[in-house]
Amino acid sequence: MRIVASQDRVAQMLTRLRSVDASPDGWTTHYLDPLTGARWMRTFLGSDYHGGGMPILIAEPTPSASELLELAARSADLTEVAASSWLLAETDRVGAYKAPLIALAEAAAARNERSRAALMVVWGALADEGNLQLALGKSPAEVTADHEHFRAIAARARTILDGASPGVQRRDSRLFGLAPR
Repeated sequence: MRIVASQDRVAQMLTRLRSVDASPDGWTTHYLDPLTGARWMRTFLGSDYHGGGMPILIAEPTPSASELLELAARSADLTEVAASSWLLAETDRVGAYKAPLIALAEAAAARNERSRAALMVVWGALADEGNLQLALGKSPAEVTADHEHFRAIAARARTILDGASPGVQRRDSRLFGLAPR
């Protein structure tokens, strides 16, 4: 497991981890597991939410975008699937993750892994049609093409959600053991 997002498990792990470094703003803390020597980083997903977001633990070194995609596609822990997708959405401000993530979600849906597919769509913000590409210096045709790219991904995402159970069609923090926002 590379990302621990279940809040019970995060709390349990924090009792045995030793803090080794913290950012001045308090948003990131690095830990060492004295039993295994593994290094972990605590950060917060959804830090723009009131209350500062949800704490997660990420094994160091921090997973790359391709590793996050792999976690979303293969992890047996659905909280790790959702957190990986959410982390991609939060860290990739231009939306480069969206095309590979929707392809993985479609593949999961085709394998009848509908919950996994829906979690990737919902927590990866794949149904959002917003154009995340910079428009500066682009022609109107290029901006339109970028927008159409994200609209097409959103349409594919809605198709996946149409086949999903209602309980996973929206972001629900209860997945992580949190009260709904």
